[in-house]
Amino acid sequence: MLEAHHLCEWHTSLVDRKLTELNVKSLSGNAALERLLFGLPVSSRRNDGRLRDGFLKAYAHVELGGWWVSGLDPQKGFLEEQDWGRFKPDQPRQNWDEVSLTYLEKLVKYESPPKTPNRVTYFRVPLHIWEMVASRYNIPMPEHVQVTENGEAIGFWQWVQQHPKIPVILTEGEKKAGCLLSFEFVAIALPGIWNGRVGKEEFEHLHPDLIPLAQAGRTFTILFDHETKPKTKENVSQAIRRTGAAIQQAGSNCKVAILPGPEKGVDDWAAALGNKAAANLTALIDDAVTLEEYQTKSHYHRRRGVVKYKPDIEVNVRYLAEHVLLPETGLVGILSDMGTGKTETLVRRRQERPEERFINIGHRVNLLKNLASRLSTQMYSDIAAGKMGECRSLSITIDSLYKLAGQLEGYDCVLIDEATQFLNHLLTSSTCQKFRREILDVLKFIIYQAKLVVLADAHLDDVTIEFFQAMRPEQVILVPEVKLTKKERQRRERRNAYQATLGIESPLPEEVPVKSVPYIIKNNYRSGGRDVYWYEGKDNSAIVASIHSDIMAGKKVLVVSSTKRFSKALERSLMKQSEKWGKENKGVDPPPLTLWTIHGENSGAPENIEFIKDINNAVKTTQVLNVSPCLGTGIDISTPHFDVIYGVFDGDALAATDAAQQLWRYRPNVPMHVWVRPRPCFGYQESNPRRIKEGILNKNQMTSFLIRLDPKTGIRGVEDEWMLDTYCQLKAQHNWSVNNLRTDLKLLLEEMGNKIIPVDQDHDGDAKSWMKEAKKEIKYEDRTKIANAKDIDRQIWEWRQQLDYLKPEEAAECIKFQIREAYGMPVTPELVEKHNEGRLLKQIIALEAVVTKPEEEIILDEQGREYPLPPKIVSEYDRSDRERHKISMDWSHRSTEWLMRQRLGINELVEHLMAGGEIAADDPRLAAVAEKARFATGHIKAVLNLTVPSSKSPMWIFSQFLGQLGLSTISQRLGRRETRVRVYSLKEEDLVFAQQVLEWRQKRREERERQREMTHEQAEVMDLNSADQAVSTPPLNIDTNLDDLDTPLEPVSPLKEAEWWVKVRAIAADSLQFLTNSVERIKDAIRLLPHQQRWAVMLTLQDLDEAAFSQFEAQFPQWRDWCRFWV
Repeated sequence: MLEAHHLCEWHTSLVDRKLTELNVKSLSGNAALERLLFGLPVSSRRNDGRLRDGFLKAYAHVELGGWWVSGLDPQKGFLEEQDWGRFKPDQPRQNWDEVSLTYLEKLVKYESPPKTPNRVTYFRVPLHIWEMVASRYNIPMPEHVQVTENGEAIGFWQWVQQHPKIPVILTEGEKKAGCLLSFEFVAIALPGIWNGRVGKEEFEHLHPDLIPLAQAGRTFTILFDHETKPKTKENVSQAIRRTGAAIQQAGSNCKVAILPGPEKGVDDWAAALGNKAAANLTALIDDAVTLEEYQTKSHYHRRRGVVKYKPDIEVNVRYLAEHVLLPETGLVGILSDMGTGKTETLVRRRQERPEERFINIGHRVNLLKNLASRLSTQMYSDIAAGKMGECRSLSITIDSLYKLAGQLEGYDCVLIDEATQFLNHLLTSSTCQKFRREILDVLKFIIYQAKLVVLADAHLDDVTIEFFQAMRPEQVILVPEVKLTKKERQRRERRNAYQATLGIESPLPEEVPVKSVPYIIKNNYRSGGRDVYWYEGKDNSAIVASIHSDIMAGKKVLVVSSTKRFSKALERSLMKQSEKWGKENKGVDPPPLTLWTIHGENSGAPENIEFIKDINNAVKTTQVLNVSPCLGTGIDISTPHFDVIYGVFDGDALAATDAAQQLWRYRPNVPMHVWVRPRPCFGYQESNPRRIKEGILNKNQMTSFLIRLDPKTGIRGVEDEWMLDTYCQLKAQHNWSVNNLRTDLKLLLEEMGNKIIPVDQDHDGDAKSWMKEAKKEIKYEDRTKIANAKDIDRQIWEWRQQLDYLKPEEAAECIKFQIREAYGMPVTPELVEKHNEGRLLKQIIALEAVVTKPEEEIILDEQGREYPLPPKIVSEYDRSDRERHKISMDWSHRSTEWLMRQRLGINELVEHLMAGGEIAADDPRLAAVAEKARFATGHIKAVLNLTVPSSKSPMWIFSQFLGQLGLSTISQRLGRRETRVRVYSLKEEDLVFAQQVLEWRQKRREERERQREMTHEQAEVMDLNSADQAVSTPPLNIDTNLDDLDTPLEPVSPLKEAEWWVKVRAIAADSLQFLTNSVERIKDAIRLLPHQQRWAVMLTLQDLDEAAFSQFEAQFPQWRDWCRFWV
């Protein structure tokens, strides 16, 4: 019999009710004592059989009631119930400390039978759970399963024993094992983290109760609690390593799954996830790492910083520059906290050696501008193309580094500040994608040739150092100089001594090329010491309420956040609440609110450029500074002004180190308030570098096979092996931090020497409604602004893509152009919302691939398996993508995605629905799709980034695939009551919209094909006339004496010439406003234009406003040279 409150406790842990009833009993009185104390020796009882008073007193609380759980005995073939179990009393006792002879505050929650060895718990299992487990792992069940009267399916664990392919999860605690079983995972409960192995460390082995399942081919996954206390974490880590070793010693495989928290146990974590529990549990188990990988990178005890290299200089000082000197040559890593003067070390070197060739490479323009001023270097944007190589002191962004190709010379010193973020930007950012190969080639040349390379970062790590070290030249040294181990040295000495007795001379030392060892400067000083108020709420409403409260109290506040969306919404809510306060307090002057917001959309505006340029003075007139990650690095606010810092991190893209960089933009020590989303916005991402690399190479291999590329050249791009490995390690580190951001940032702040102060408040309804209303208003305004924007043509749009900054109306015009071009219909606010920042277009492109007929040819792989060729539009895109991008990490895989959907049977069903058909819920085609999807969950996650819970219905699974194609369904029930079945069809709105867009895209393709044919015909005609017209007239009427071009010009048709002039006039009209106040904006407007068009714009500007042009010429007298040489 199970009492209601005990059943409720297990239900709260998401344990199946029937599973609970089969294994848990409510006990009290003598019955509870007899079960718990069964193992006591005879000496513990009196002659009349009664327990001695000492035991009765010690376990008196057990008689008051509790629940008892026990399972099947593996030592008896899982056929009998084992006597051993565990008891959870309703009124637990205090633990007795035999050292201090006092009671501890911590209660003993669970009681194990005394005087008897601990066992493990194998639950009795009901039939429906057995069936779900069999479905998850695609293992057939016995034909006839006996089910007892109480609902136990006999033979479950014998069946698991017979199939080693079924993985088994070891977890601490019976409720957690029950929760996992309820979600179709085979789980065994350990009474404690150390109870999976027995014996002392030198001679320990797997627990006897686990031996029956420890067969070759079986994988055990260890899943223990999420711990936060350092000592407990170390204890858990040791238990995992030793238990895993015992599993491997027994002949099985071992993996480790890492619970991300913040909930302690897997049952609480699953309960907190609600409807997403099944999908996230599957992802959690799938993301388990091997025991070796866990030992290499202990996730919760991973050492940050430089671990592989011993520091050459180690200090503990507030300002680094005053205590260290840089070496003359080599690769130098400076590991020192934020605000400790890392850059000043280079400033001093620049002052001492102003004549040396120096280059500073960075990943953010704001950072570079700041450093250029301090290091006395020239910004790349101020130098004419073709002249940058001549500059002796240069600051340049990594995105623009390719412009140095063809004019490279060696540098004496190279500085890369914020080196870890720099490397991540170089290898993963979309802004580097187009020229990533060229950027890497130039970077390798610079790093190889430089005498001294300095990497500076508060979070410098081994991955970053080794990436740059691989680019450095090798040194030729003698073998004796190579560092030998003690055994190798002794072996060599014995060999030489023996050869001397024989009269044999020792061989001359060999010359061996080796990489130079990096020179590490480590500063142990911590710029922490701050009070960090840590918000644990599920949403950010509590911290938003605190921001409002402090601002209304007149405090000066700095707010940093991880998204532009939050920055804009906070700005709107603050302004509205400030106005509301003024209206509600008539006669009382409202506190003046001076709010300055900088985010990705406005950071390039002239007023914000000026604000950032002199930020220490600019903030003096500002009560609230509200910034997004665009100011994550590159600025230092050292002037005391703000009273408090707020950090709001939504867990979307920033890692813990990025968040810390944002928080430390303000150097003075003031309190911080921090909230981090408990879980990542977009689900858990792969954090195993080996799997990331395998995924890249496997998709490359399949796509190259489908588009008929040579497998030897189609799997890899031009990147080096170490470069791909670095990318995978960076991606894994970043994903792990984002997956566990709340824990990771909290630990990082503690390591930096800050005091974490928990905040009890976890929710504020008013603040939540303010932000919700603000976001809704901003979305509506943005949609309306885009729909009402002026129409522009492709030439204007293409030109604007080259600019660093667009005004809000220009940005809206560009978005409107993209939407109009994408869907071929009038742009309305509803269409803008449907577009969803480009997500819908990606779905339509995937749908287009699904409904387009594939090539008729069938190809065979090396094993003779047949594969259909994808449609031409799919394979051509992948092929051209490989021509554009030479680095394999940047390649698309539309062909592989198409094949995955085709093999699952998605294409056939979608074509049926697109033709107006219906699908019944019991359609065997749906069941086939679901069965294949459950069997291939890992591949589907890797290729389509979709998690498929095996517990969901076939139609639910199919609807997830439809969602990736921009489609959704409606349903109705048809038939008589006893035979009624639910029938699904596509929503009429989705169907009509998709058909219109697909027709538009087909029409566009046909038009482009006709244009290509016309161009080809015109070229043939021009070839016939080429003898009479070797050089044609330029399509502009300007003084060609200003132009030094001596290359032939291509003939231009009247239509092309008209388009050419339309573009010139449009650019000139847009640039006219900057003629008198921003040379840089004029240069940005024309720097990427062809040579002649650049001249045309400048002379058009002169015609439009001669007076303004004269002012421009006075500011930039060398504009003619700039126009002539920029390439």
